[in-house]
Amino acid sequence: MFLKFNQKIAILSSMPLIFLPVVGIVTLPHFSALAQNGICACASSEAQPQRGQRNRSSGNFSTQGCTTTLSWNAPKGVSFNVMRDVSGGRDPVELSNVARGTRTQNPNQRSLYIANPKGARGGFRVCARNT
Repeated sequence: MFLKFNQKIAILSSMPLIFLPVVGIVTLPHFSALAQNGICACASSEAQPQRGQRNRSSGNFSTQGCTTTLSWNAPKGVSFNVMRDVSGGRDPVELSNVARGTRTQNPNQRSLYIANPKGARGGFRVCARNT
């Protein structure tokens, strides 16, 4: 199994963690250790939209294969939207005003991202847990 940490991959096994450089997106299957621990997806976000972006503040993540209801975890006082990346089209807002403890229906989409965060002073991490 592979987990992305700040542009490096950690290979999880019975051996110590090995970090390798990564190019692109790493997707975890729904049967991964994270899903077994109740975590559907996690994403690292910047405090504001990325350079050259109107809304996007994180890379893509997926909620496919997770439960129908999700509970979101983010730093206290931070809220954000979740948008869907549409290639060559307009990205729709899937969830709005999400914050710590917010429960939502699972958008069950592959290419989601954190957008327009409010209340963040620096980069932060968001996780959606299966409920």
